Amino acid sequence: MTIADVAREAGVSRATVSRAINDSDLVTAETKRAVQEAITQTGFVMNARGRALATGRAETVGVLITEPLDELFDDPTYGRVLRGVTEGLAGSGFLPLIVQASSEPERALALRSFSRRSVDAVIHLTPYRGSDLLGSLAGTGLPVVLCGQLVNSPYKGIFSAVYSDDVRGARLAAQRVVAAGRRQVAAVLGPADNPATGDRRRGYEEVLGDRLDPSRVVHTGWDSAGGLSATAHLLESHPDIDAILAGSDRIALGALAALHAAGRRVPEDVAVVGFDDHTIAASASPPLTTIAQPLAREGQLAAQLALEMINGASPRTEVLEMHLVPRLSA
Repeated sequence: MTIADVAREAGVSRATVSRAINDSDLVTAETKRAVQEAITQTGFVMNARGRALATGRAETVGVLITEPLDELFDDPTYGRVLRGVTEGLAGSGFLPLIVQASSEPERALALRSFSRRSVDAVIHLTPYRGSDLLGSLAGTGLPVVLCGQLVNSPYKGIFSAVYSDDVRGARLAAQRVVAAGRRQVAAVLGPADNPATGDRRRGYEEVLGDRLDPSRVVHTGWDSAGGLSATAHLLESHPDIDAILAGSDRIALGALAALHAAGRRVPEDVAVVGFDDHTIAASASPPLTTIAQPLAREGQLAAQLALEMINGASPRTEVLEMHLVPRLSA
């Protein structure tokens, strides 16, 4: 079945059918109903490639992820941001398409697909990994939104960006342990090459000063196993620590396990503050004091920025605030 068959069934021109399908204001509601009935009667199905050629749009937004797949599924951060992106695109007519590109061949394939306009915009969830991609993305001419802050980025005015204020969030965490009178503070942070890690350390240092000795700052993965191992080593080298600032809730869970194994009470002996406010924070034992970042909202805004740029808007940056969620661990 073709659009001509629909036009014949509805008793209108092919141009009218096309306008009705695209919900044009030039077509009356009555005619749109007649066209929809004709589509049902004929069994007509829109050809996506043909529509893309006609409209110049693929009606998809690529969600680019350069982390390995196991990290994508293990870290709840990505799930919440992706949920926000999906919610932000709902009702827009654009479909989110996840593009995983952690290896060089995958990145090359993604760029080739983008260059062929397989998507109308790209939301890059992990712009700090595979940063060599950014120059290539700029060369595609596609609207690009970065979920994250790039320090000293040359792409200001080229890409939109949305991220949460990690420095502000880290200050809130540090202020919590200072208010509790803790003086021997340690920080168990995520990978050193992640911009969020550097921002969080800076926020801790702005509040703590000399209370955060560099020898009590360690880097690990974002996961619980890394938090457990790093905390166990810290307790051996610095048995006097009385507070731990964790770079993620998963790291904090590992820290809680290490403290329990060492016979340290939380928060009586050692206070622990996490970061993210994932579901696991509230169910921890004890429930985890943490910094909540609006991850779903970040995804929603990323989708909004992508849609704006598709429609011709200039790139812009949105910075979101974080807040402390007080529970029993600190």
